[in-house]
Amino acid sequence: MSAPVEGLVNALQNAIASQWLYPPGHPILEDAADRVSAFLRDATARSSAVSVFAIEDRVVHDGAPLLGVEAAHRGFFKTLRAAGYDRLTIRRGVTRGELTAFIASVAELARRGGEPAAEWIRPSRNIRLSALDGEGEAVLERGFLAEEIDTLQDVWTDIVERRDLNLDAVEGIVVALAKTVEENLGAMIPMAALKSHDRYTATHITNVALLGMALAEAIELPPAQVHDVGIAALLHDVGKLKVSSEILNKPDRLSPEQLEQMRRHPEEGARILLATPGVPELAVIVAYEHHIRFDGGGYPAVAKTWKSSLASAVTQVADIYDALRTDRPYRTGLDRDTIMAMMTADSGATFEPELLAVFFELVVPRAASA
Repeated sequence: MSAPVEGLVNALQNAIASQWLYPPGHPILEDAADRVSAFLRDATARSSAVSVFAIEDRVVHDGAPLLGVEAAHRGFFKTLRAAGYDRLTIRRGVTRGELTAFIASVAELARRGGEPAAEWIRPSRNIRLSALDGEGEAVLERGFLAEEIDTLQDVWTDIVERRDLNLDAVEGIVVALAKTVEENLGAMIPMAALKSHDRYTATHITNVALLGMALAEAIELPPAQVHDVGIAALLHDVGKLKVSSEILNKPDRLSPEQLEQMRRHPEEGARILLATPGVPELAVIVAYEHHIRFDGGGYPAVAKTWKSSLASAVTQVADIYDALRTDRPYRTGLDRDTIMAMMTADSGATFEPELLAVFFELVVPRAASA
């Protein structure tokens, strides 16, 4: 991955520097933007986004310094840092217009000495600038799938606030998760670690999708269906963004009113996804069904003859397992043996027995502790 990212950083530096030499629309500027686009396609072929940041005398990607990007460190990163930005993130799906506008704005920012940045760099859906905010060297250890978790948080915000699904970003996350599962066949599957409680939801959902895809593969679903399970798992809990953080993080028993609000989140999530163009039908189904038990109980209330989709059952198993193993503000995570005993006791009631058996036989032993 480092070679395409190094090429991307250097291509950005060249494109920005060219803005000083040629007028808008000049063929050389177009060629420079073409090179940026080409390197970006390579860099996001197996990931949903590329995130690089400058710290001291280095430009860092994925926890490691990039080599051969000194000109960019002295060039556009120096400009960005003077304006208060350390990190640049470009998501898969970025448009040519976004790229050319960003390149031109950084060149203009450099002409003006980096201030005032807000006047020249406009927010973009797929190009983000941010400060490290004192994270320093700790940023080098942000953890496995950190970029995908950041992207997922943005995807959910777009859905809830604007009913706008960045399907390219979701596809990019699924590709990264599929690669993780494929590259660890017969070996340990790394899990995303929870670095801070404000990232709990996105981290948890990323792991649910990873575990769900591993389970879908273990029961020998075709690759296309494994992919669809991954997308549905990434979107299944979006209704919780309509639940207050006070309820989500409450350390003791919920009141009847709070419990009712919590139990509405599957319906809220399905409603949100239905109103969002481009959301796959399976994602809507899983959002609605992921708390319906194997025996027909759970919520929302459904007819006794209701039969949940296999994708919903897979997501439910992965969801509850990861929730039980993860530390939360109100309790510590449980060990595997305890979780296995608890979930197995609900086999045939909450969980489909054969699916649960495969999960604990073939998936859990491969899931590395985060």
